[in-house]
Amino acid sequence: MPLDTNVVHYLLHHPETLKTVTIDANWFKVKSCHEFIQFLLAQPGPYRNWIELQRRFQAAYPLAFEADEWQSLEQPVANEAIFQDSLRTLQFWSVQNDVQEAAQAYSKTPNDENLTTLQQLSNRLAELNQPKLPTRSIQEHGADLMQALETRQPSGIKTFINVDEVLNGGLRGGVLWTVGARPGIGKSAFAVNLIQRALHYQPELTVDLFSLEMTATDNYQRTVALQTGVAVGKFTDPAFNLNDAEKQQVRSAIGQLDQQHLQLHDKLLVLPQIIKVIRDHAQHATSGNYVAVIDYLQIVSLDRIAARHDRRQEIEAITRELKLLTNELNIPIILFSQLNRELEKRIDRTPQLADLRESGSIEQDSNIVSFLYPVSADEERKSVRHVNLIFRKNRSGRLTELAFTFEPSQMRFTPQLMAQTEVAVGDGHLQMQHDVIPVDAHNH
Repeated sequence: MPLDTNVVHYLLHHPETLKTVTIDANWFKVKSCHEFIQFLLAQPGPYRNWIELQRRFQAAYPLAFEADEWQSLEQPVANEAIFQDSLRTLQFWSVQNDVQEAAQAYSKTPNDENLTTLQQLSNRLAELNQPKLPTRSIQEHGADLMQALETRQPSGIKTFINVDEVLNGGLRGGVLWTVGARPGIGKSAFAVNLIQRALHYQPELTVDLFSLEMTATDNYQRTVALQTGVAVGKFTDPAFNLNDAEKQQVRSAIGQLDQQHLQLHDKLLVLPQIIKVIRDHAQHATSGNYVAVIDYLQIVSLDRIAARHDRRQEIEAITRELKLLTNELNIPIILFSQLNRELEKRIDRTPQLADLRESGSIEQDSNIVSFLYPVSADEERKSVRHVNLIFRKNRSGRLTELAFTFEPSQMRFTPQLMAQTEVAVGDGHLQMQHDVIPVDAHNH
């Protein structure tokens, strides 16, 4: 959205913010936005909700916004940082314009009055040009919480019903979620499932999948297999392998995928490239409508230099940069990771945090760490496998173990509803599950 519209969008849903900011309608060059600010300054409310504010504004300015503009403005918005930055930039541009006019006035008439005006405006412009400290005041945090007491907060990005429960409603900004697994367990397929579940519930979501092991074509075909139930192996020669009914299913799936804001990347191997794409796409998405998925960590590098003198140190830099990025952009990032081979030597192959390859920084920087693993060695040879997702770290939720069935031919993970019991893990307890009861994966 343009800066003018960013401010109007936020104030439509949070008009009480007008009492805490300095704002001038003359900063707004878009006529409809100028009129909205004029109206709100003249009639600051209170308003019961944004619908009442919209109704009263339309009564005063019936032609200000087109129907499609209202449709965009009606979407919930909660990112105060974007609002504050947009407002500050509009003010800067306005004062900059005033400085230019004052300079012209002084050049034309160089008297003391015009000089004083030019100096005052120049000082004001210099103040606005100072970078804002990234640390927020305690009062700002308090104001946010006061507002949250009265306003429902947006739900997180939803995927599987059992995963959403563990994540307290869904995946939210500022979260780095690491999912570890051994090769061949299905972590790439699980990534595709998470993405498609999220897009099912939130079609406006923008998703970047950085798959550094699978090609973009592979992941697209896996997605089509998941959507249609057509075995992914048939896409090696679909013209020959698919019957007419399957071809029609695929055509329908292609039409649906064409509507998704999904990018499949397979040639971005270094972290700066990945971060550049994430920052660009996240900043163009509305708040709460972006997620990045990286499959997988151990293939990412800091640069294109092949020699790596200290891979552990490089991994530490990568996970730290990704964690900082989640905070900076208020977005979630899902990071897949390989496990080390020590797991293979144990009788109990249930993954632990120490099984993450180069594990120290991964565990430290991640908000959430979970592991995909087969419930037994025999499962890895079955056409329908029982695979569990065990949460070993969860800063804002509980530790638990979730059960799924995995059909590799269709790339499909299906959650299972299970009874829970507590078992001892280290100094605490972990919720374990048993007695599989299938759940309809599409009912959420």
